[in-house]
Amino acid sequence: MAESIDRIEKMTLRFTRPRFVGSNARKGDHGDTVTDPVVRITSTSGATGVGWSRINEDTARMIVGRPVDELFSPESGSTKSGSLIDFALWDLAAKSAGEPLYAFLGARGSKEVELYDGSIYIDDIGKSDEEAVAIFKDEAATGLAFGYRNFKIKIGRSARWMGIEEGLARDILVIRTIRETAGPDAKIMIDANNGTVLNLAKEILRQCEDVGIYWFEEPFPEDPCFNEAFKQFIDEQGYDTLVADGESGPPPPNFFDMVESGWIDIVQQDFRGKGLTWWRETADRIAPWGARCAPHCWGSLIERYTHAHFAASVPNFSMLEAAPAEMPGIILDGWEQRDGKLIVPDTPGIGFDLEPDVWALGLAAEDGFTVDA
Repeated sequence: MAESIDRIEKMTLRFTRPRFVGSNARKGDHGDTVTDPVVRITSTSGATGVGWSRINEDTARMIVGRPVDELFSPESGSTKSGSLIDFALWDLAAKSAGEPLYAFLGARGSKEVELYDGSIYIDDIGKSDEEAVAIFKDEAATGLAFGYRNFKIKIGRSARWMGIEEGLARDILVIRTIRETAGPDAKIMIDANNGTVLNLAKEILRQCEDVGIYWFEEPFPEDPCFNEAFKQFIDEQGYDTLVADGESGPPPPNFFDMVESGWIDIVQQDFRGKGLTWWRETADRIAPWGARCAPHCWGSLIERYTHAHFAASVPNFSMLEAAPAEMPGIILDGWEQRDGKLIVPDTPGIGFDLEPDVWALGLAAEDGFTVDA
């Protein structure tokens, strides 16, 4: 008899970040609370899989009792029916095989996954230059204290929050402040959330020539004319800056044509939104073009552990987005963070779970549920 899904449990972890996170070029304050939904699936053999998931109780009732091979195959990953529990299905499959997930996926990358702190937001609206410098020195220091060595900075203040000249000047001031605080070896990324235009993006790189920008993320909405011209400018100037894009969705239908043309270097579709199955296929698709993977994953802590296994499984991964946070009640089996990198363990599956009392409290909460076959 084929193995099937015997139980699906869902709960939500909530915790507070060490500091408030402000705006980006488009949206207002992001706050200081993280909400992480976690699912645990159990098969008829008693094996379990754990991972981030948005599945609701009605959909769980439609999945429980179904054969695992209708939801997942080791060769191609989750089917459409299994996509909402994609991470948990991969964990279940790797545990059943007795392998760490990265090895189950192919083990073609490095187990030492480089991190960056993506929490440097626009936290200086209405502040003076002196106040802004103090704010961002403190924010970079917080990231360093949590073991991060690389930083991504939200820019694009002139899109909404400041005048064009004032916003540009403040963007540059903040970039320089983070570079000074993080030190010369840090990778510095900037993210405009589509809040600049071509000529403004060029000017930012000109004024930050001596800073060294590792990548420029979402300078403007993806467009063949703009992206080709921007990449041509970068090449003509002799900059090493990479262009990262794809997070805001859905990207245009010709997005991957621009990647293949070399106008977008770093592909960033959301890891939770697309899932590990999609990203596994996409990493192989873009590798022959010289493009790299750095999926968007802001707003979750538990996702990073599945994400790091993916990173260690492909040869063309760039860096993993993270943020200062501590979450009590999680079990990390073999995981280590060292020298700004997350070290992927050889524990079967993901090597992530929750303590029993945390599961009990979460499942008993108003938004928790258990569905049995």
